[in-house]
Amino acid sequence: MDPSVFISGIRHLIEKTPIASDEPLEVALVLNPKAGGFSHATRLSTAISDLGSVLAAAEAMPARKPAPSWRVRQTEAPRHAARIAEEFLDEAAMRQRRTWLVILACGDGTSHEFLDALSRAPDELRERFIVLRLPMGTGNDGSDGRVLVDALSRLTGHGRIATQVALRVIPSPGGPASVIAPDGEWRSFNIASIGLDAYVTQQTNRFKSSLPGDFYKLWLDIASVLYDRIYPPRDMEIVALDNSGAEATRLNGKFLLIAIGISGRRTYGGNNPILPDDDNVCAIRQMPLLRKLALKGPVASGRHREFPEALLFSANTLEIMYDADILVQMDGEAHPLVAADFPLRIERTAPLIRHLAHLD
Repeated sequence: MDPSVFISGIRHLIEKTPIASDEPLEVALVLNPKAGGFSHATRLSTAISDLGSVLAAAEAMPARKPAPSWRVRQTEAPRHAARIAEEFLDEAAMRQRRTWLVILACGDGTSHEFLDALSRAPDELRERFIVLRLPMGTGNDGSDGRVLVDALSRLTGHGRIATQVALRVIPSPGGPASVIAPDGEWRSFNIASIGLDAYVTQQTNRFKSSLPGDFYKLWLDIASVLYDRIYPPRDMEIVALDNSGAEATRLNGKFLLIAIGISGRRTYGGNNPILPDDDNVCAIRQMPLLRKLALKGPVASGRHREFPEALLFSANTLEIMYDADILVQMDGEAHPLVAADFPLRIERTAPLIRHLAHLD
């Protein structure tokens, strides 16, 4: 599908944005043309209509002076967004005293690639970037706003610059995962987890290019039956640390999944509320198949606290001990772990990524 009308509309909004109004502004639109919001005609038409309503609301706003610098980059392959981020960072290092606003029009995977590269930059460069993640993918669990009108309105007076934390996922040094992970660790900007949902993520990614529709929910049903046969559960120890580094919670036993978010009230897999309230950790104990099938619907709707198998609590860091194969996923990117990769440490960073939050 031709995204030119969408691109033109975003540029008109940028010409009026009050974001960082007292600074020279470099604006870049990073667009994945294969994301669901662009590759499906109906969704693109809806996005253009939503963009039109935001443009109409901003019509009376004065034009920004001087006009921001503007560029568009379209991703062409996996990991291309990371290379684009590195190019922007190199340019920013050469051109001082300029603020960058990067609009990510893509899905969670492309957004993760860009943010991963940005998050590893030196502080003085990273802090000159602001990102706005538009919900143009399939799941959009990590976007700034669940709907496009909300996200775009942040460019026209309804947004504020905030800084969010990330998650560092650190396998044990010397294990195979520490070699695969960039600089020995993965990053997550929404939720990291291990167990059944990581298996669902792996299978969804494997088949989503060849099968249409919401394949995540289909694989969630299949995984309820298959997962224990492929990854027989073993005893696991989970130690949760609070912001001061003191032990807050210790759990032992067999677990179906463990998920930790940068905060509570987080979703994954296309708006599945795995963290339905203010607590940012969910651990679900292993259970028989019939019990899994009975709880799948209620848990998918956020009713975790009704069931003793679901444990919700808050933590700044998780230390996980395990002696068998399992999968880990970060924002929809899954990787295998073996016994040598444990203990696995997942920890929240200090505020790291500047983005456009909704004006409170």
